Amino acid sequence: MSCKHPGLSTEFKKSILTIDRRLALPNFGIVKRRLSVCGMDAVLYFTEGLCDMSMTQRVLSFCMGDNGSIPAITDAQAFANRYIPYAETEISDDADTLHLGVSTGCLLLLISAFPQSGILIKSRNVPTRSLDEPEHDKVLRGAHIGFVETLARNCSMIRRLLPSTDLVMKNHLIGTASKTNVVLCYMKGRADDSLLAYLEKRLSEITADTLCLGTQSVAECLVKKRVWNPFPRFRYTERPDTAAASIAEGSILLLCENAPQAMILPVSIFSFLQETNDFYLAPFTGTYLRILRLITYLLSIYLIPTWYAIVTLRPALPGWLAFLSQTEASSVPILIQLLLIELAVDGLKLASMNTPNALSNSLSVIGGLILGDFAIEVGWFMPETILYMAVVTIAHFTQHNYELGYAFKYVRVAMLLLVAVFGFWGILLGTVLMILLLITTPTAEEKRRYFYPLIPFNGPALFSLFFRRRKEHP
Repeated sequence: MSCKHPGLSTEFKKSILTIDRRLALPNFGIVKRRLSVCGMDAVLYFTEGLCDMSMTQRVLSFCMGDNGSIPAITDAQAFANRYIPYAETEISDDADTLHLGVSTGCLLLLISAFPQSGILIKSRNVPTRSLDEPEHDKVLRGAHIGFVETLARNCSMIRRLLPSTDLVMKNHLIGTASKTNVVLCYMKGRADDSLLAYLEKRLSEITADTLCLGTQSVAECLVKKRVWNPFPRFRYTERPDTAAASIAEGSILLLCENAPQAMILPVSIFSFLQETNDFYLAPFTGTYLRILRLITYLLSIYLIPTWYAIVTLRPALPGWLAFLSQTEASSVPILIQLLLIELAVDGLKLASMNTPNALSNSLSVIGGLILGDFAIEVGWFMPETILYMAVVTIAHFTQHNYELGYAFKYVRVAMLLLVAVFGFWGILLGTVLMILLLITTPTAEEKRRYFYPLIPFNGPALFSLFFRRRKEHP
């Protein structure tokens, strides 16, 4: 923890020196301007690119105009109330608070008549992008806007959708160096009080130096280290409508500065069956999509190990399943083929991510086709291995949660290796180990079950996760 710096001095020159040291002047991008305000000496500080220049011009116009004297005003607060033409101002004598204000886009005005008080004018104009729809969370209907990297704007979008007196947003300043704002958002009377108390306690205990990576940094500080468990502890959304609906259902949101997504708590493995599109379509269609999503999850886990067991152990298959048997010989063992293709698929993903947008689709499609065709021609891979891995890859992309998709991938590879050692029993053993892993995975507050609402059992909650209910009114 850094020590607390002293406040401003009773002498104007010393106060200026204190602020200059805190801002490390001369410092590129930070402007210091000496002025005369109402016959008094003054200094204005601001950061280029982070403050509202129109407001800056208004303050400069006032300061450089003929304002006369102000004998009736004896403190900085009264001066700000009378003369500062802006809604949000703050008076502080703490050098740390003033430094943080200038660094985040506020105007700082020091006046010789009030040397111990700095006037922060919160005319921030943080650079931001447009409210475009999230690329990985699109809907056919509904709002086509998404969160941005500015925390205040994200909070305002949620307030617009939930203008309720029960909506609460509590700010926490975390990071000794980054001073990152993290907002806890919930509705009184709907959120779990014990979970809320736990999260507030954990946030207050975070002593990290920086949280520059947004929600991922917060997630790593909130949960205990368990690197061998790949299943995600949080759900994320980049959509304000999804975030507002989750809050209305009793969930708690964590919003972080510089992060265009919200973390949703609590979470269970079954909550990933739901997606935003389900609620913008008819209940029957939404239910169908959830069941289809569940089937693709199971397919992505079991298809490859089951096919590998059939090919290597060669059981007596009925005629209608004869297509599952091996049709061509290969110089490379099937297990090695499957593992190599798993790596190749991830390699294509990385290449596509690091390729310019105009070429990324061409690279992934053409690269996959050409490499797969040549690998079959030279005898490295069989057509069946390419086919089944392609099916699994498509099933992987039906899951919009990146972490859960890779968790299924790790489970599939582990089950494949167990089949190589134990045969068909490896599938059963892998299933048991996966269920045990899911049951023993704690959520963020370390006491809820990741298998809820199956363990502990809650029939209505489980039914609503699998079957999309229509909106009801009293």
